[in-house]
Amino acid sequence: TQQPRTTTTTTTTTTGSSPIFVMEDPSQYDDTGFISPSPPQHFSPSVSPRSPPIHIKHEGSPGGTTTTNAHPITIRKVRGDSARITKQKPSSSSSSSSFNKKPSSPLSSSSGSGSSTFLIVTPDSVNAHASKSNPFDCHDLARSSQRGRKGPLANETKQSALKVRRLGACFHCHARKVKCGEERPCRNCTKLKLQVPHAMCWQFDDFDVVLFPEFIRGHFAKNEMARFVSDNIASFTVAGQERPCAVELSSGMGFAATMSIKAKFFTAKTAEVLQQWHLNHVRGVANLQARCAAPIGLDTTESSSSHREELRKKTDRYIAAIVAEPAFAELVTDARHTRLPRTILRIVQDYATRTDNSMVKRALGIYAMHYVMTVQLCLTPTTVASLAETKLVPQGVPFVTPRVLNRQVKAVIDDMMRAEMTKLFKSFGSTLKPKERRGWAPCLAAFLVLCLFMESVETAADTFVISENQIAVREDKAPKWKRAFALGKNQEIENMPFKQVAFQFHQLYQTHSRDAGARSFNPLFDDACLEPGELDRDAAAMVMQLRRLLQEPNSNNRQTGSELDFLSMDPILPKQEKYPIHDVAFNYTGRLVAKFLLSFDDERYIIERND
Repeated sequence: TQQPRTTTTTTTTTTGSSPIFVMEDPSQYDDTGFISPSPPQHFSPSVSPRSPPIHIKHEGSPGGTTTTNAHPITIRKVRGDSARITKQKPSSSSSSSSFNKKPSSPLSSSSGSGSSTFLIVTPDSVNAHASKSNPFDCHDLARSSQRGRKGPLANETKQSALKVRRLGACFHCHARKVKCGEERPCRNCTKLKLQVPHAMCWQFDDFDVVLFPEFIRGHFAKNEMARFVSDNIASFTVAGQERPCAVELSSGMGFAATMSIKAKFFTAKTAEVLQQWHLNHVRGVANLQARCAAPIGLDTTESSSSHREELRKKTDRYIAAIVAEPAFAELVTDARHTRLPRTILRIVQDYATRTDNSMVKRALGIYAMHYVMTVQLCLTPTTVASLAETKLVPQGVPFVTPRVLNRQVKAVIDDMMRAEMTKLFKSFGSTLKPKERRGWAPCLAAFLVLCLFMESVETAADTFVISENQIAVREDKAPKWKRAFALGKNQEIENMPFKQVAFQFHQLYQTHSRDAGARSFNPLFDDACLEPGELDRDAAAMVMQLRRLLQEPNSNNRQTGSELDFLSMDPILPKQEKYPIHDVAFNYTGRLVAKFLLSFDDERYIIERND
């Protein structure tokens, strides 16, 4: 049996130009006798062991005659198993007779003595089919069959990976999408600490204990609340009869928002729940005053999950109403020492109103909750007047506080505040991780409010210790706390949440880029960042307001520099226990937010480097 062959013929044009090479391949014929176009030029016609054998003969002579090679040419093909297949090229006469049995094609041409069908290879035909696949290519078969890990993990590696997954990655590794370990600090943070001594390996969950000190909020725990009620309340009746009442609570004068609650009068066991301590400041000195409290509270024996959920909903609506107050910034800040927090809150509230950003609104809500926690919830004047006939509510005093009801509502607010803070940190992580510039403004606005929140926590911690010790001194008791304890807790707030989040914010958005190939992004000081397409309109408006705040002249005419520089200075806190103590808000108000704003100009305001 003769094998088919492919003949390549060289012909010469009548004008004596260069020869044209034509190729004939029997495998290109279809049922109609049509010869398909040639494969691209870079294809090798005999590289595949499975392809039909192709025999090549060069025909060409100046006179147009055909010159053949009468001797067979041996072609060796090698398989993967090293088996060699030897095929011989048949003689031209026998091969020519087999080709003449094929039907002719319109694309055929004649050469020499007899007719034959040829496939003309030209540059145009090669380029026309260059995008089609080459059946002779086998590069895919030569590639590795699998990527990644092969086989199951080792037991030790599997257990380690499971621990890391349960523990979660630290924020430094999470934001940069690199592998984190189960040890703390992890390897990446250990390397970072060599350059930045203040850098720590942390997760947002680590800040929960720091921002919500147990010594302040411990009395809001369920068991402590139950003990407080059982130790101080005989029953929720008066002279053996239930006395329900509807009251309205307010956080102070000027607030339009109130919270309506259905409660009951109770009979007290001790005089402790019938008085409430109020803190005020007279000429810079903190002063405590004991005032009468109304015997009103929620009957815990009848409370159920539905009642607690209803109270939570009312509290949530009350906080939302406070945030929506037109004078919110003026009502929840004190301008005794500086107006900076008030200005910041006004700018952020305006941005939140225009953008309706959930993260910024959540930050404002957390700040409002903490403000409610630091003041006494008082009965509104209307409620005090309506309950005058009961002769159980003090009359003619400026503020009347239901101490038991006040603590019960604040216990709910404390749980809500911690839950909202967890959601805020989750939003921070998801927004900072992509490093997209559209998330820069919401993160900036939310963290500015968070700085004010941390200042309030520091003030509350110091004030709590001072107040408790001053009460103990008045009652001829030994002070329970040392002020150094509160100062240490405040230092933890600055070192952990404030410095770490501020540092990572500048790192992720490259506020101060040290890489020559990377462009820094600092809209507060770089005019190029305000070009169209960099920030949206609302973000640009907030940036311009903050710029004016950073550039406005010193309002207090201090010789030590601008007001922000003055506020950012570390206060000289006294170590001795001395009472009465001056207003401690002077040491904390505006300090952290001033440092953060100035860190856009110089990062040394928040953190030191060794490089």
